[in-house]
Amino acid sequence: MSRRPLRSRPAAASGARSFTLLGAATGAALTAATLAGCAPADRAGGGASGTLRIAAATDAGESLNPYASNQSPTQELRSAQLYEGLTHLDPTGKLEWGLATDMTPNADFDEWTIKLRPGVRFTDGTEFTSADVVASIKYLRDPKHAAQGQAFIERVDPDAVKAVDKLTVRVGLTKPFGPFKEIWANVFLPMTKAGSVPGKPIGTGPFAVKSFTAGRQSRLERFDGYWGTKPKVGTVDIIEYQSQQAQANALLSDQVDVASGATPTIARTLGGRNGVKLLDSKGDFTLRIGFNTTVAPFDDVRVRQALRLLVDRQQVVSNAFGGYARVANDHEGGTPRCPAPAVPQRTQDIEKAKRLLADAGQSGLSFSITTDGLLPGMQELAQVFSENAAKAGVKVKVNIVTVPELLSKWGRWPVFIDFNTLPYLPTVIGTLLPERVGNATHWNNAAFAKLAGELFTAPESRQCSIMNRMHEIEYEQGATVTPAFVNALLPYQGKVRGLVPDVSGRPLSFLTNVTVGN
Repeated sequence: MSRRPLRSRPAAASGARSFTLLGAATGAALTAATLAGCAPADRAGGGASGTLRIAAATDAGESLNPYASNQSPTQELRSAQLYEGLTHLDPTGKLEWGLATDMTPNADFDEWTIKLRPGVRFTDGTEFTSADVVASIKYLRDPKHAAQGQAFIERVDPDAVKAVDKLTVRVGLTKPFGPFKEIWANVFLPMTKAGSVPGKPIGTGPFAVKSFTAGRQSRLERFDGYWGTKPKVGTVDIIEYQSQQAQANALLSDQVDVASGATPTIARTLGGRNGVKLLDSKGDFTLRIGFNTTVAPFDDVRVRQALRLLVDRQQVVSNAFGGYARVANDHEGGTPRCPAPAVPQRTQDIEKAKRLLADAGQSGLSFSITTDGLLPGMQELAQVFSENAAKAGVKVKVNIVTVPELLSKWGRWPVFIDFNTLPYLPTVIGTLLPERVGNATHWNNAAFAKLAGELFTAPESRQCSIMNRMHEIEYEQGATVTPAFVNALLPYQGKVRGLVPDVSGRPLSFLTNVTVGN
């Protein structure tokens, strides 16, 4: 789970959160009715032979392996150009066919037959076939690889994945699962050439790796044998910087064409300067405050409800996110095809919060919110919450730690800032059910888990009603304060054409139509 441009947590072996599900997608239906920091790079000419230069966050631990257990936004950005899945989500969140052209279940939904797209080649020129799909799935399902996408395909029986012919794969499941097509839109479930990972991964994407230095720079070159729309630029350079301000400075000085991350403050400062424009992607990306339900007093639902009532959500939107957000209501999003659940919009109610805390014996409550502040708005959200809580006599300290420290204690912090960009199904599987690496709150609600089981096998006509009942449980008994849905902001040079907003908050996944002019 990452999303947007988002960081991912290490895999289960390290006890930390892993974004293992449908990539950073938002808004896809559970069952689709229809599938439709270094010196700047040398500058090439415009048009089809040009170079698109992208500033990204430094990640010294990155690799080219798309299945790696710990992936940053920078690695996800690069992987989107190199690798592809069997299905994918377009910028509006619509599910479309990718390397597959059909998926058909048996009557019990515990076996699926996948038809592959003919004529697809890997970037080394070799043919993509069913053998590569079988090898990719088996690699993902092997626990010793700790693959980022492993958890979401846990119902796939690795011993029941077979190549029927060159373009047909049969996949057996240990339990029935209806939303099978949606699984494969996960950015952590791409297909790679059999035997190529982890050493020298080879994909079918529109670009291939020309050079790569972890923590510094990647150069990608257009793959002229790509089966889909051929890229309009010849080269993509991903140049890594230590901070978002450094990215902004590089953009203003024309060292890069795009800054992949910007706080609302930086975005407002950049807009209109030196021809810089701003791409604003509106979706269901959330930053939220998580409460560890194994730690008192956050195991008491009255305390969690009280803390939710302390928040001035409009102040969060205005102050923490500079207006680039919309108010949320303490339940997950990612299901725009469904009506909102029948729960009132939660607003700040200091007196009710004080009564609930008094009932729980916590009138003098004091605690810290921990964050590494890596993403725009994290520190600001914690600060606004601290100011709001003080009105009820609750003392909240903002504890800023390094990224390594946050990750080393992931799942043990009593209160922390987290993020999510995923649609509802993968959010449920990865972060809301018990004993999942993404469930750092350790929330365990039996009624919710029962409904989740129904959701996984329900026909499309029943899915919205089940999801809304689940949202109601989150709203009443959940373990997070989710005050706002946050926009993903992308500053870029006006000479760049063809960027499109993406509801998943990952617009740099779609670069084939991008050009760079003078």
